[in-house]
Amino acid sequence: MSSSALTAVVDDKIWTLDRPVWFSGVRLCARTTVVRLEDGSLLLHSPAPPTAALAEQLRALGPVRWLVVPNCFHHLGTPAAAAHFPEAQVVGPASALSRNRALSFHMAIDDAHFGEQVPEFEALPLLGVPFLDETVLYHRPTQTLLGADIVLCAGARDHWTWRCAARITGCYERVRVPPDVRKKIPDKAAAARSLHAMLERPAQRLIVGHADVIEAGCRERLAQAWRLEGVQA
Repeated sequence: MSSSALTAVVDDKIWTLDRPVWFSGVRLCARTTVVRLEDGSLLLHSPAPPTAALAEQLRALGPVRWLVVPNCFHHLGTPAAAAHFPEAQVVGPASALSRNRALSFHMAIDDAHFGEQVPEFEALPLLGVPFLDETVLYHRPTQTLLGADIVLCAGARDHWTWRCAARITGCYERVRVPPDVRKKIPDKAAAARSLHAMLERPAQRLIVGHADVIEAGCRERLAQAWRLEGVQA
């Protein structure tokens, strides 16, 4: 996996960048998603530490104006990205700040000012799961749900360590709630309401941090993953 290769998902609108990361003894594919906004600027979701080659590709697409930390885990590359793109505004959940002293936000991800400045996105918080403190973004122009750890799925292209762990935890070629999240859903009713709001959007695809882009049946696969954990959306 290259840290400087962008893959088009929606022509002229959405690209993804995958890179390897080690987490709990397995090597996962971690994804940054790049969205071109209506004004031609770029929003980076779960930013990767930018290489010179990646920065050049991004600047060819448009100016980087937003860096989004979607939950309290996907923040590691953001300080380096913010240093490289000082004109960008950084948004995310307050819970991420205590995990990374190098991290700072211009505003919270649920701040109404963020929604006013980027009106093509709708912020959909996943309530009832403070362990993640995740907010999913719905991109209206492309009908795309953009998340991080709300679900994951391993496949044949993944590193053998993750393939083995995924088979044990039921995540191999099956969209599931991450294993470390399953026992940390204290308010399933709140989570169900949040999932219901996401499923009401006419999404054509779901992009998350640790799975191939999910298109066919994306809403049903999202719902089924959470139903397995007792969350009936």
